[in-house]
Amino acid sequence: MILVYRPELESPPMDPECTIGFSFVQHTGQPESIQVKSGVNRGFPEKVWEQIKDYDVVKNMLKLGALRVEEDQAFVSDPAAAADVDSIADMPVTQALRLVEDSFDVAQLQRWESGEQRIRIRNAISKRISAITEGNG
Repeated sequence: MILVYRPELESPPMDPECTIGFSFVQHTGQPESIQVKSGVNRGFPEKVWEQIKDYDVVKNMLKLGALRVEEDQAFVSDPAAAADVDSIADMPVTQALRLVEDSFDVAQLQRWESGEQRIRIRNAISKRISAITEGNG
């Protein structure tokens, strides 16, 4: 199981390097804790997910797109699917941000940016273009 945490999508936005933590008291009285780091958390324990998925804070993060659950094979992006999208202007914010994040095509990102009015999406596109052109993408 993969848990992707994007604190910059929280409301209010958090620092992109934030982590969230959960602590549980075991039957022995000893605490057990787990941290969810910003970015991709591969191999997240399903047992822990079952414990936290109904927490209000987790539900809110899922609704905002700041937290998402994926299977290993679902994490590999399909560049052909993004290439078919002419505009992201009418997409929900979380879906548009996911396409931007998964894109490696600078020309496509620039086309999306030219038709986009939402500041948050425009900022994400600019950040993604910088990451690709600077070799961090």
